[in-house]
Amino acid sequence: MQRFSERDAKYAYNVEHASIGTVQPDEVFEVESVEGYSGYFRSPSDFTPESHAQAEAHKWAVTGPITVAGAEPGGAVAVTIHEIEIVTPGVVTYGGYSRDVDPLEWWDDETAADVYPIENGYVRFDKQTSLPARPLIGCLAVWPAGRGVHAKLQGRYGGNLDCRELHAGATMVLPVEHQGAGLYFGDCKALMGDSEIVGPPEVGALVTASAVPVARPESMEWPRIETAEELMTIVSGRPLEWSARQAFRELLNWVDDDFELPRAKAALLLAMVAHARIAQISNTDYTAYCVAPRDAFAPYARYRINPRPATRIT
Repeated sequence: MQRFSERDAKYAYNVEHASIGTVQPDEVFEVESVEGYSGYFRSPSDFTPESHAQAEAHKWAVTGPITVAGAEPGGAVAVTIHEIEIVTPGVVTYGGYSRDVDPLEWWDDETAADVYPIENGYVRFDKQTSLPARPLIGCLAVWPAGRGVHAKLQGRYGGNLDCRELHAGATMVLPVEHQGAGLYFGDCKALMGDSEIVGPPEVGALVTASAVPVARPESMEWPRIETAEELMTIVSGRPLEWSARQAFRELLNWVDDDFELPRAKAALLLAMVAHARIAQISNTDYTAYCVAPRDAFAPYARYRINPRPATRIT
């Protein structure tokens, strides 16, 4: 099995980066994801103004780009996450989160660090509390159209989406703008709630994934996520309510394309079963995602057997 090293990490998504390797459609491969603070805080005592500045300068490392054979501009690539193995403790930086301060300022309130042991699938928060780990990928991207962008950014190419649903068992479909797609992986977390108003534990991880070129549906403008139970669309922008409404529209377009249900009725059904959620409001653009259960649309399926998020390119 091919394994792509964290030594090949970058700090941008840029088509000018040389590919670090090629995977064939459906080939299973491994990617080493850099811990979000690049190992600067191995214990709380490691936090100093100097080490914090160094860690900030090395945040958002993403391993890539990885070429996907057969991925073509105008198409899409479906990336399935098979496993996320946590290989480091969880690291957080934090501040006082004062009652008298606008919560918008909490994100940059970083005056200390803590390290959470992760053992037997649990994050040990303190002596009283251990929580089941639910690792996710914070950054998953393809080469964006046009010039490169910093890895902390997000857009139609994916990027720093910080969506808690990008976990093992999920498939993300990304629009392809350049031959080979150019996949980047990074910013894994051990466990995260919606919104990322303050930072969850960053971890180093070994991601096991596969990718396959697929046809891009005409209505697809933003990334999609599928699991065995749910369909999701994910949009980044400002204000947050714009992202939420666009995510709902993307999901409605998807249902309109793939199910035998009049568009107005599909919208009304989504109004009853879909949820617009906040992925993150900590980054440059805010990310919302819209989630609907598959079984609500099963009676209207146009294709009774649909093992892929879209039709595979041959």
